[in-house]
Amino acid sequence: METTHHQRRHAPAPLLRHRRDSLMPIVAAALSVRGDTYTHVSEKSEPPLLHPLVGEFLAGLPVEHRERYTGRCPEAVLLSQFLDQTESGRSGRAARKSFGEGDARKALRGAKMTTVRIREEGDPAHGTHQPPCRSCEPLLAHFGVKTISLHPRTK
Repeated sequence: METTHHQRRHAPAPLLRHRRDSLMPIVAAALSVRGDTYTHVSEKSEPPLLHPLVGEFLAGLPVEHRERYTGRCPEAVLLSQFLDQTESGRSGRAARKSFGEGDARKALRGAKMTTVRIREEGDPAHGTHQPPCRSCEPLLAHFGVKTISLHPRTK
């Protein structure tokens, strides 16, 4: 049977039935700050650019708190993106002052972060809570970000 261009373009993506280490497993995270939500999915690529405060904190962690993938987690990336946005959004006198840890903590006051596992269809771990790794746990605590576990809805 011949497939038209229109049919090919709208065909659903095939289901992943076999583990593909280049794609999965991955983790998705959501950061909630004063009613705004920011999301990020971990990537298996080059290390991301981290905000200097995040990078300095992670670089100063003792060896027993470092993961092999430290700085690549969605938690570190989300904090970096939020702090970059907050720092660049300052104006007037505040913009002329350096952006320090106190400024970061103030901007993140009341922030909450949750992370979930993304797995192939049929994997019972898909959608379950992923606690912060041993690098992100102290990072989130340092900036006052509360970690929460969202339970999947039951059918």
